[in-house]
Amino acid sequence: MLQLYLFIGAVLAITIIVARRNRIFNREKKRKFKEEVAQKVDELHKERQQMQKERFREVYLNEQKKKTYDFTEYKLTIRKADMAMAKKQWNEAKKFLIQSMALNQDEFNISIKLAKVYMESSDLKRAQELYERLLEIDGKNPILFENLAKIFVKKKKYREAIGYYVQAIELDDKDDKKLVGLGSLYQLLMRPSLAAECFRRAAELKPREIKYLFLLADACRKAGDFENALFTYEKILTVEPYNEKAQSNAQDVRIKLNEMEKVMIP
Repeated sequence: MLQLYLFIGAVLAITIIVARRNRIFNREKKRKFKEEVAQKVDELHKERQQMQKERFREVYLNEQKKKTYDFTEYKLTIRKADMAMAKKQWNEAKKFLIQSMALNQDEFNISIKLAKVYMESSDLKRAQELYERLLEIDGKNPILFENLAKIFVKKKKYREAIGYYVQAIELDDKDDKKLVGLGSLYQLLMRPSLAAECFRRAAELKPREIKYLFLLADACRKAGDFENALFTYEKILTVEPYNEKAQSNAQDVRIKLNEMEKVMIP
């Protein structure tokens, strides 16, 4: 009888072990299946996105080939759009730009103007969508990256804005306004050393631009670089000898440097 109980116990133990192994195997099999499905879905999504981009480019190019236009009427319409933009009459500008698209083959440059109108009129969603579509056509246009940066600044998404400014500057590092825009973001995020580098590069492009020199000097002070701050304030005074703000700030920095020297002297 004891042997029978032992046999039954052994069979039950083996059954439990086999069942547990099957559960583990099935669980692992299900996990792998889910991973494979997720990977396949991700691959299909990427393929679909790529196909959409290619289709968009193809449709865009085909549309440009088909268009015929009245150049005189186009010039008149685009002039009206530019005048409306200059007066900040955004609804009028939108109307004329959309009309001009039907009259001219140069839809890309018109779309850049339209995206800017959306941005300036605070229609940030449409502006972002249009700039992103334009990037699919010309992914090396610094204006598109710069304006996307400005949109994200308006949305207070500063890290995304920094990314777009960096790409814009990589494509065009001779534009002082892009450098100042990036430096201002670094300043906002309490990274004065990076801000100072941006302002320094902007000031090198426009050496007599007092505003850039003040930005550089103030960023140096916040970064604790008082020697370069003093140098920059003195540079301002070579351009504007009677600038009271520069005189006062330079004196403050001299006092700070003197205090630091006293602390360092044993």
